[in-house]
Amino acid sequence: MLKLDTSAFEAYAERLDRLGANLKPIFTEALEQAADKITQDTQEAMQNQNLPAGGKYHHAGNPTERSILEHPKVKWSGMIGEMGVGFDFSKHGAGGYLITGTPRMAPDRELNKIYKSKRYMSEIKKGMRNVFEDAIQDYMGG
Repeated sequence: MLKLDTSAFEAYAERLDRLGANLKPIFTEALEQAADKITQDTQEAMQNQNLPAGGKYHHAGNPTERSILEHPKVKWSGMIGEMGVGFDFSKHGAGGYLITGTPRMAPDRELNKIYKSKRYMSEIKKGMRNVFEDAIQDYMGG
């Protein structure tokens, strides 16, 4: 499960609130941009050279590729927004095994970097910060 700690964005939310901004559209944009980046990186990680056995068992349009969530949307419940990213585990595919590996199969290194790396999450947060900073500039008239 991919988790994003948004507590670092509280200062941005407070500042935008003081400027009279509607926070939901800004947070929605930031989250959806992050999800699009994760989707794009996930699709790139599914290239044969990254897969176990060099992609020997991979064929275009396989169930795992079809289970990648594309263009997920934020669902709001009050002030809590959530969305799915990565693989839809209700569909047939081996996305979870490719991320973590199995006792007999090494993980897809690129997928592992996306879903298990703190460095990758840091990059995602940086992109989200840019959305908030741009929104602050817009509301400040600059």
